[in-house]
Order: sequence, then C-alpha cells, then structure tokens
Amino acid sequence: MKKTMAFVLAVLFAAASSAATGALASGRTAPDQDGFRFLDRLAVLLVKAAAPGGTGDPGQDLVLLARDLKSARAAKNVDDLFAVRYGRLLSAVRQGILKDPEVLFWPMYRHTMMDFIEERTGRMPDWKEVLFHVENHGGSGVGLAILAEAIMSEIVSLHFYLETLGRRSAVHQSYMEKGLKAAASGK
Repeated sequence: MKKTMAFVLAVLFAAASSAATGALASGRTAPDQDGFRFLDRLAVLLVKAAAPGGTGDPGQDLVLLARDLKSARAAKNVDDLFAVRYGRLLSAVRQGILKDPEVLFWPMYRHTMMDFIEERTGRMPDWKEVLFHVENHGGSGVGLAILAEAIMSEIVSLHFYLETLGRRSAVHQSYMEKGLKAAASGK
C-alpha cells in the first residue's frame, strides 16, 4: 500500500511539474492558457491529496473544478473537446476517491473505469488487482492508485492537445488534400 501511494505521488508530481513548465514556457492564447490552468490545478490538487499529510480527499476541490470548467466552457474560454475530455477526467478521479464502503456504486461504473484505464494506458488492468482495491477498501481513496497512470496519461494527452490546437486546421486540411488527390488519381 505504501509503495503504491509512493508511486502515485511520484507520477503525479512529475506530471504536475511537467505540465506547469510546458504551459509557462511557450506563449499561449487566452483559451489555451485557461486549459493549461485547469490541467495544472488538477495535477497540483492530486499531488497535494496524495502527499504525506495531504488533504486525502480532494472531493470538494474537484466539484469546484467542475463548476469552473462549466463556466469556462459557457464563456468559450476552453475548447469544447477539451472540456468534454477534462470533464471525463474529473469524473474518473472522483470515482477513484469516492468512499463507497458498501460497494454500491461499483457495479454501475466498473466497465467504464476499466475502459478508461485501457484507453489511456494501452492495456487492460489486472482484474484481480482492481477487485482487491474495490472489495477490500470500498473505494476509500485507494482507487487513485490503480488510476494514476491513466489519469496522468490523459493529463499529458490534453496538454499536447492544447499545444497543437492552433495547427489542427492545417493538419486536417493536409489530410483532406491527400485524400482528394488519391481519389482523383484512382489510387
């Protein structure tokens, strides 16, 4: 258990410092900057919660992040796709820390969580390990340990998404041109 929490803390700390450095190092437009701030806030929140003597349960702070995201999206201060993916990330974190000693919620979201882990890490999580965390701990915060790699993968992916947002139209256009050229030549 201590090794797992140490790993979670190390991964979260590395990603938080990486995300913050990348966002500050390059010039960003205001909407991009808001997205980077959301990523930074989440990474810092998770590191503080997992740190020895930390808050342990970032639940209320996650709710505040979700509210701020909703406001930012309504004001068009964040990209819609970023908002959807970031909202999903907040949901995964919330489910990972949710206290559920009776394991009432697990049957409703277990497949979604397993899919999230697989999509973000490229491998299916070990079912026995997942059941150990769920059945023996009832989701009392240790769920973040099995989600840490997937969470950080999504944070990094969203970071790269924001970095390339300005070039997406040109990339899309180049693929369309390649497709049209191939269709015209019959290849």
